[in-house]
Amino acid sequence: MTSFVKPLSKQVKILLFVVLMAVAFRSLGISIVDMGLPSYVLSLAGSLTSYGIIIGIFSITQSIFQFPYAFASDRFGRRKIVFIGIAIYIIGTFLCFFAQDIFQLIIYRAIQGIGAFTSILQAIIGDVFEKDQHGKGMGYYSLAMNIGYFGGIFIGGYISSYLGFRHIFSISGILITIIAIFLLIALKEKDNPNIMNSNYSNYKEQKISFNFRNIKILFENNQFKFCVMLNCVRWFLFGGIVVYLIWVLQVQFLINEIQTSYILIVIVALYVLFVFYSSRVIDKQGPRKIMIIGQSIVVIFGIPFFIDILIYNLTIFVVLCAIIGIGIALFDPAGNALLLEVIEDINPKLKGSGIGFNNAIGFFFGALAPMIFSFIGEIHIMAPFYLIIALMALSAIITYNYVDRHY
Repeated sequence: MTSFVKPLSKQVKILLFVVLMAVAFRSLGISIVDMGLPSYVLSLAGSLTSYGIIIGIFSITQSIFQFPYAFASDRFGRRKIVFIGIAIYIIGTFLCFFAQDIFQLIIYRAIQGIGAFTSILQAIIGDVFEKDQHGKGMGYYSLAMNIGYFGGIFIGGYISSYLGFRHIFSISGILITIIAIFLLIALKEKDNPNIMNSNYSNYKEQKISFNFRNIKILFENNQFKFCVMLNCVRWFLFGGIVVYLIWVLQVQFLINEIQTSYILIVIVALYVLFVFYSSRVIDKQGPRKIMIIGQSIVVIFGIPFFIDILIYNLTIFVVLCAIIGIGIALFDPAGNALLLEVIEDINPKLKGSGIGFNNAIGFFFGALAPMIFSFIGEIHIMAPFYLIIALMALSAIITYNYVDRHY
């Protein structure tokens, strides 16, 4: 039996396009900042440790304020709350442009992170699509986010090199200001009953599905515990490896921002390609097997990082980073797939609770990663890569010995 899918009106299609533009522009701005931030930090007499704090504080305030904004948007309406978030984000972004020392930049990045409006954009997309099309909506969301981040890697180096590293924040602020204007025009909840009528019901469903009793039920199952542990490793690596790689290329190997962009484009393109490949073979091979393959690739090709004569050669370093990225790319969707399969086996009705808890914990570990990477990087520039290899080896042991073989 084929379910009837109500077509989107012209007004809702315009709104969806604008929201996806907002997702892409924000992601674009973040990667633009990532590309020029090492030069900015060094210009303020900062260190690798302060670099990690500047990145990490933004992620931490983002993680803290995501849920309050989403909750407020359910109660008071998407339009009002999203503009509060965007306004704070824009103020923090332009303050970063004018920072005169490291302490100011840290404070302003924290303010920028408080404008955590992305959860509301995601909620609007969920409002636009019917329940049986939420996968399609989240697919659009992920695509817009990745296109934006990829584009920022490409142009971020040029902006920092030709306009000056402070302009990584001015350009980011201008992009968000432009999209705020478009949202102001397109997002009219009073004229859009599809969105307004869904807000309260969506909130009720989330409130019912996400509570501590459900989390307790999930944690009574050992497989769920192992899944959360493995996904924390995955979030941690993803949160720290790219920003630290940018620092190493620009500071250790003395590569300029434009050359760094080219190198990262290749690495990120390979990563995306193998994420796609992994998602295609998981159902046939099983998430456990794909995770072990990805973990093994990282551990095996991480061994040369302990050999100085090899790892301080730029070409070898980049090739090894690309291969390690491939291993993490195989691990990434397989970890999500394993989590879903385990929750399905426990109780399919607990998906919201399980995924929400996993993402909340994972986001926090991803926020800590840049700070930890930078702190141990002060001890030895390659120390964070040693940590990556150790964590993947540990996760491989857990996967092989403790994750049920039928997954």
